[in-house]
Amino acid sequence: MINLEVLRLELNYLQQIVNRILGNMDARKLGKAITALVTCFLNPASYDSFSLSHLQTIEQYLNQIQQTLDLDDYQLLINNIPTIRTFIEKVKTEIPKY
Repeated sequence: MINLEVLRLELNYLQQIVNRILGNMDARKLGKAITALVTCFLNPASYDSFSLSHLQTIEQYLNQIQQTLDLDDYQLLINNIPTIRTFIEKVKTEIPKY
């Protein structure tokens, strides 16, 4: 079970990191992708072909951040977002294959 309050805090933390490193526009794109996936997760009947795209957006930003941050800072980030990683894995298993 995912604790929604923890998920919210971790998503906010991730967005702040993206905003600091990549800028406000990227942080907003990340926020929209997260909002769409959380909505789909709460109502699985609403998964659509864009769900995979939103998932890939989140993973893309994590990869971009990894390339920008030094290893210690990136490890700190990863250690502070375990609920997001769990959420991403749960969504991957639930998204219908289109």
